[in-house]
Amino acid sequence: MFDATTLRHSAAGRRLARAAVMGSCLFMVVPALAADGDPQRGRQIYVEGSSPGDGAINAIVGDEEVVLPGGAVPCASCHGRDGLGRPEGGVLPPDIRWSELVKIYGHVHEDGRRHPAFDDASIARLIRAGIDPGDNRLERTMPLYQISERDMADLLAYMKQLERDVDPGIASDRVRVGSLLPLAGPQASLGQAMAAVMRAHFEEVNGRGGIFGRRVDLLGIPYGETPEQSLDELTEALASPGIFALVGAYTVGRDQQVLDLLRADGVPLVGPFTLDPGDSFTDSAAFYLYPGFEEQVRALTDHALTGLGVNERVLVVGPEGDRVDRLIRAVEDQLRRSGGAEALAVRYPPGGFDAAGIAAGSDRAGTLIFLGGQNELDALLAVLAGAGQMPGIYLLSSFTPHSLIGAPPEFNERIVIAYPTYSSDVTAQGLADYRGLAERYQLPREHVQAQISALAAARLLVEGLQRAGRDVSRQRFVEGLEGLYAYQTGLTPPLTYGPNRRIGARGAHLVTVDLVNKTYVPVGNGWHDIR
Repeated sequence: MFDATTLRHSAAGRRLARAAVMGSCLFMVVPALAADGDPQRGRQIYVEGSSPGDGAINAIVGDEEVVLPGGAVPCASCHGRDGLGRPEGGVLPPDIRWSELVKIYGHVHEDGRRHPAFDDASIARLIRAGIDPGDNRLERTMPLYQISERDMADLLAYMKQLERDVDPGIASDRVRVGSLLPLAGPQASLGQAMAAVMRAHFEEVNGRGGIFGRRVDLLGIPYGETPEQSLDELTEALASPGIFALVGAYTVGRDQQVLDLLRADGVPLVGPFTLDPGDSFTDSAAFYLYPGFEEQVRALTDHALTGLGVNERVLVVGPEGDRVDRLIRAVEDQLRRSGGAEALAVRYPPGGFDAAGIAAGSDRAGTLIFLGGQNELDALLAVLAGAGQMPGIYLLSSFTPHSLIGAPPEFNERIVIAYPTYSSDVTAQGLADYRGLAERYQLPREHVQAQISALAAARLLVEGLQRAGRDVSRQRFVEGLEGLYAYQTGLTPPLTYGPNRRIGARGAHLVTVDLVNKTYVPVGNGWHDIR
């Protein structure tokens, strides 16, 4: 085998690569491949490009014949986990499901290339040498693979059952999804309300024929008495009876643990109900509805820049800790992107808040982003007002949950609060739809905002299933959601996703506090996208 780091594009490397391919082609004179292959081993080769044994799999890529590890370009990366092919860079890899490859009348391709049906030996030759059953040489968009006889037999064994290797939770007549919810204990009414509205929506969908003839069934996964027991419940549900995706789950305080568990099995997470997803979800199959703390603080920073004067700074105040560290980095990054003002961070230990000291250090700050608690904020506002200092005050609603109508009058319309969602998110049609469901299915009257979030998650799941098509798989489902742009749920801001975007509404609702009329007033149109 060869080391891609030493071969690279050198002439010697290309000669070695060609020799390796010619050597591998000598295997074609063997009457049969290795004895019956193991499809489980073959699945690893197909999906990951690596050998389950002691051998190695290399890929020879392009006209330059660069040698790479097989894991850099596994079969599934182009042909998909389902074998149907994924267009990329103007190239459409063909359908490689076994029933398609062995069609008795052979194949005619769009470029005019013709060849008979494949069998085991001709597929092996195509993989190693790029030559089809009609002795046509394929274009070099497909890599050639150096692979042992044993690994080839395993790969072919898996390819023969690829189209029947469906993801958990998928059957011919139904797709089973789950939701991790507090269905008992102090929060039981919340979890039961969220489950009820999702089941109601799925029943409506099922009554119209389902998704390509499949019912959508919801499995309620109950919280345990401890976070560990809750994860055990989820683990058991993933194993048996198996679920296709997790939808509308209540993950507050459990985001990291749930993500880690789902990521290991590639299980999609759709519209979880949480305050803040953190920053570890970008490489997962998670799709959040609402912005987390980082997105909200970025929206605040963007708005703050519009009111800053010359030589004014952005003062960011908060307690010591990882969460605030992350938010301060987000402010600093957003300022750099905008070419804006300097950020000055002021931290204090738990229980060590010094309102007078912070006020004394904020004399040149045009903006103060405060990431502490409500009591600390109240003390700081009082000191600032007494000193005649009125910077713009920017807050996250989750950090200051109580009303600020009683704040010092000097701060009239100088306090701006970011909210992840607001009543204006729900359109007239969305509200009518929810009320219709509530009446038909006698939904609980409590926890309406949680029900709205769960219903939006259920709608997003159904949209993803429809986009995945009749041959649904987790990969096709994820790709369908990644293609959404300004998708209207009628219950949330427009949702946009992508391969590198996992929060649908990326911004925040901004409101200011009108201390004269004792009310909160939306800033501009209310919703502010992140620049």
